[in-house]
Amino acid sequence: MRLKKHRLLLILASSISIFLFFISYQYYFYDSSVILIDEKWRRIIEKRQAEVNESIGCVDFLKKLEEKIKVPVLLIDMNVLENIGKHKCDQLKVYDTLIQVATDSRKDLNFIDRHIFEPLFFENNELRDYLEFATHPKRIIPKNFDTVKYGNLAVPRKPFRFRKFWENSRLIECANRTMNRKETGEKKRLDPILAAFELSRLRDLLIRYDMFPVISEGTLLGWYRECTIIPHTQDLDIHVIVEEFNPRFVDDMREGRSIFKLNRRLGKLDAMELTVSPRNGYRVYTDIFMMYQEKQKNGEDINWISGMCGDGERIRYRFPLFYPFCSADLLGHLVWTTCDPERIIKEEYGEKWFEDVPTNNYSWFESDKNVERNMEWFSSWEMRKITFQDDYGYH
Repeated sequence: MRLKKHRLLLILASSISIFLFFISYQYYFYDSSVILIDEKWRRIIEKRQAEVNESIGCVDFLKKLEEKIKVPVLLIDMNVLENIGKHKCDQLKVYDTLIQVATDSRKDLNFIDRHIFEPLFFENNELRDYLEFATHPKRIIPKNFDTVKYGNLAVPRKPFRFRKFWENSRLIECANRTMNRKETGEKKRLDPILAAFELSRLRDLLIRYDMFPVISEGTLLGWYRECTIIPHTQDLDIHVIVEEFNPRFVDDMREGRSIFKLNRRLGKLDAMELTVSPRNGYRVYTDIFMMYQEKQKNGEDINWISGMCGDGERIRYRFPLFYPFCSADLLGHLVWTTCDPERIIKEEYGEKWFEDVPTNNYSWFESDKNVERNMEWFSSWEMRKITFQDDYGYH
């Protein structure tokens, strides 16, 4: 009997030891850089990937167009690009409506058949990373896209991606206010020129995953208020609509296949913020907020992004809808922004948004006018699973 009890005690002790080892292993060795994708988000991601993975179809139609083009042009017609991307070839006819094409040669405009095409001129300035179209209003799109040539006709290889460029291409200007910072005594933390260049590299990287970053927070304020990056800020801020999230972007950073490094993750995919920095080049952190949309009880649609305090409190920043999106020039680089920046900035920084606030006097969870506190609380155990940090910290 004693021997039986002894065995039972040994089995119980072993079970408890195994359980404690499992818990300890989970606590100390859990890889919190991994973003867990549940069934809800898996369906959203799969739907998005099916949407963006378009290829060029309707080759017979494009060959007919090729015969009508005597000079090099770029196909920019949104209706045609949508139909060839979705292979809806029966919707395409050469003479139904004028087809928009563009050239960077004013001389070549005279050799384009106006009975078939609506020609536009664009400028390709070597000092800027975008093409500028002479439309009303002006439009700019990134230069980083591939084309397939059909004679003189260049067709964007990724029709969906090019349509997103065009959809968000209306050029808007910054307020260009003069800032007098001598009174604040705030020291310069970032080189705006180098930081803007690294932001453009991150933009190009995100585009490869069909994620389209929009400037927000202090980066939006700096661009709109003074047409640059606030020199005493510590980092850059962008957001990406959460439905555009591509897990490969994070996986490639985690596994060293990316030119950027994952420095921090806060929260789960339903309320997440990432921080990244270049592996090589100018060291600047960029916070990437997932942007969410929600309908209020009064029927109003809002956007929000999430933040996480060290004690486990999740907060959120509430905005009017950012959409529609426009394009802007930030020190020679294209950025996407809300088309109504002043409305968004007033919501976050108040009526005196045009006054400079030293970074040392600014609290990211108390100073903003649109902060909502106590959205959710996490225990220290939960925080270990939903937060990650590697080589992160300001100097």
